[in-house]
Amino acid sequence: MAMNSVAPRTTHSGSVRRRPQEAFFRSDNARRYTLIVLQVAIVATLLGGWELGVRSGHINAFLFSSPSQVWDVLTSRFASGEMFTDIKTTALETIIGFIVGAIGGSVLGLLLWYSRFISDLAAPFIAAIGAIPVLAIAPITIIWFGTEMLSKVVIVAFSCVVVSLTTSYKGAMRTDPDLINLLRSFNAKRGTIFIKLVVPSAMLWVLSGLRLNVGFALVGAIVGEYISSDNGVGHMILLGSSNFGMNIVLAGIVLVMLMMLCFNALVAFIERLLLSWDKK
Repeated sequence: MAMNSVAPRTTHSGSVRRRPQEAFFRSDNARRYTLIVLQVAIVATLLGGWELGVRSGHINAFLFSSPSQVWDVLTSRFASGEMFTDIKTTALETIIGFIVGAIGGSVLGLLLWYSRFISDLAAPFIAAIGAIPVLAIAPITIIWFGTEMLSKVVIVAFSCVVVSLTTSYKGAMRTDPDLINLLRSFNAKRGTIFIKLVVPSAMLWVLSGLRLNVGFALVGAIVGEYISSDNGVGHMILLGSSNFGMNIVLAGIVLVMLMMLCFNALVAFIERLLLSWDKK
């Protein structure tokens, strides 16, 4: 009897000790860490295989360069200060154009809620503008606004405005009509309904438009620098391609990806702030 009574307790205590470990491996933190480790392993494997292929002669270094050559370009340009100038130029063009185009377009889209007639009137023109490729409008923008930063800001804003305008307008129009009628029954004015109900209801749509426009904004800045520029990451990539410097081109692409990750993180931070404010 004594042995039988002890055995279940031992098994029970062992199962209790195992539960925290099992809970950890089933938790979101464990899943996140596992994904990070796997992602790092995939990148390291690809870069290592690429480098080994170039050093062994199986991969053409002139056509594909190598991770070590790309790293040399990045470190040398950082040491000389050229990289800081290029990143600063492209980042300023992207941020200013994003504020003007994406945020301005979101505000315009929300304001269209006030008049269904004006929104229907403007719909075909908005669709026509959205159908114009950024690459087609870039040369005209350079001619109109010059070769300085203003022309790139205009290109970035143009590439963002339509997406933000349409997504924010759709979000505003999806506001619950029963809630609108409820506020009207309390004699709420249109401005009050707009600020207290329409804007918070459309916030998820506005934020989705901002997330989409991060990539469009950076692409617009790069395209503007392709057309005419003295510095910037796009200018760096253009010079590398014109001189058949694949290592410079790939170094520029790496910078674009890093900048994209930083801008995405910034928009995600703003999204968390806005959503936390909305919950309050």
